[in-house]
Amino acid sequence: VIDRWELIQAQALSKELRMKQNLQQWQQFNSDLNSIWAWLGETEEELEKLHHLDLSTDIQTIELRIRKLKELQKAIDNRKAIILSINLCSSEFTQSDSEESKKLQERLSQMNVRWDHVCTMIEEWRCSLQDALMQCQDFHEMSHGLLLWLENIDRRKNEIVPINPNLDSEILHDHHRHLMQIRRELLESQLKVASLQDMSCQLLVNAEGKDCLEAKEKVHVIGNRLKLLLKEVIRHIKELEKALDISNSQLDLSSWSSADELDTSGSVSPVSGQSTPSRQRTPRGKCSLSQPGPSVSSPHSRSTRGGSGSSPSEARPTWQHPSFFLRVLRAALPLQLFLLLLIGLACLVPMTEEDYSCTMANNFARSFHPMLKYMNGPPPL
Repeated sequence: VIDRWELIQAQALSKELRMKQNLQQWQQFNSDLNSIWAWLGETEEELEKLHHLDLSTDIQTIELRIRKLKELQKAIDNRKAIILSINLCSSEFTQSDSEESKKLQERLSQMNVRWDHVCTMIEEWRCSLQDALMQCQDFHEMSHGLLLWLENIDRRKNEIVPINPNLDSEILHDHHRHLMQIRRELLESQLKVASLQDMSCQLLVNAEGKDCLEAKEKVHVIGNRLKLLLKEVIRHIKELEKALDISNSQLDLSSWSSADELDTSGSVSPVSGQSTPSRQRTPRGKCSLSQPGPSVSSPHSRSTRGGSGSSPSEARPTWQHPSFFLRVLRAALPLQLFLLLLIGLACLVPMTEEDYSCTMANNFARSFHPMLKYMNGPPPL
């Protein structure tokens, strides 16, 4: 009787647990269905308004609408898993022939139809934006102008490189200034190129037709050409700095190594407009400090530097950093103090066995050994 009672209790507990799980699943299923239903209604209404807008060929308007398209596509991607979960779990709640089950089946069917309709409307709106982009004169002029501008930048670079390191220092400094100017212009153009790449990625990635393919290929060439030119210019600047022995502490080109990956989000790295001080080598092979190099964007600095170059005898050495001895002393002082402490501790250790005289003391460890010695034999009894 006790065993049967325990079996009945276990069965009742299992049934109650299943009912709780089914109730939780139904509540989650109903909540997801209601949220998707409400979102579909809002999205359909918004897409209807967007479809009724005029087909604008203004590039700024197209950029704003592309941003809205990206938001809608992201919302679609975020709800795909919920739609799939609803369709998979619906079989547990639509197996009966009750009236509620039939209403639920009809609602699920309408949800899937509306979901497909929203996806179709988004794709149609994307195609209309693609047509507007192909009719946008600013887009074609910008891409064509960037191609010509990159050709001009390449020509200017080829006028400087290859660089002979045996040239006069003033000529090398002039080459360095021109390469820095080219690098600044390339970095400033990243925003336009990133904007073109974003439009191409959203509207021309799966495009068909000669015009669309040509525009997509042109944007691809612009991005690759910009990245390649930027890498080459930075490499030549580093070679020039090595030849001129320019201090890397004041001109850090490593911050521009991120140019290897062109940022498609449209963010532009800051442009440094300051050149660095240089050390000019004397004919005897010894290095002498010169005045700091001029700012690239400052004509006054250029004239100052030109004047100092014409009269090198007036150049005074300027120390930009602490002396080498002070830097070495500052770095080595903690280590020297630590070694001195170790030597002091080592001096405290006894050198011979006789120094361990404390072992002969009458302590607890030696309390059971005779510690007295008689000089003239044992005392009389």
